[in-house]
Amino acid sequence: MPQTQIQQTFAEVADGLYQSAERLAIQLEAAAHAIVHSLTSGGKVLCAGQAEAAWLARHAAHLLALGAGRERPPLASVNVAGPGGPGMQAVPGEMDAFVRAIGHPGDIWLAFSLEADEGEVAMATATAREMDLILVVMTGEAATVLGPMVRDTDVWVPVPGRNTPELFSASWLALQALMEAVDGCLLGEDA
Repeated sequence: MPQTQIQQTFAEVADGLYQSAERLAIQLEAAAHAIVHSLTSGGKVLCAGQAEAAWLARHAAHLLALGAGRERPPLASVNVAGPGGPGMQAVPGEMDAFVRAIGHPGDIWLAFSLEADEGEVAMATATAREMDLILVVMTGEAATVLGPMVRDTDVWVPVPGRNTPELFSASWLALQALMEAVDGCLLGEDA
């Protein structure tokens, strides 16, 4: 019985990703173009997440600086996420202070939400919006925390998932696809 339940979990997650693939591809392409436009215009990418989503932010900054499997110069990115992991809390106001200190209009605010208690990310996202940073927000499909902040000029990437582990795994895969798309835009598809 446990083996059947395990297989069912993987099948449901895979099915959710498969059903979302076309929509995700469109949104991830838009996100990649926004990031590349900002970077080639002298901007930078500020990556943010709270709790488990902080791991996504750190990995995004890492992939931007070091590449997603293809050699290229480092891209301007900074991880402004607080400590990552279950039960770990950001210093109150830390992300907001980073946005105010280093954010400029036209920079990218790449925020990750796993639809949990993410008050620090929400506050910093509101600040990024006020400062006219371009929001690229990766959330669950409900987008209860960050979704209402997204403007028409921003990019929302809704990933499928019913709970934190599913949202995290789908976001990790979507992040990898996003970084490969950024490299593809900068280096050419066949480079």
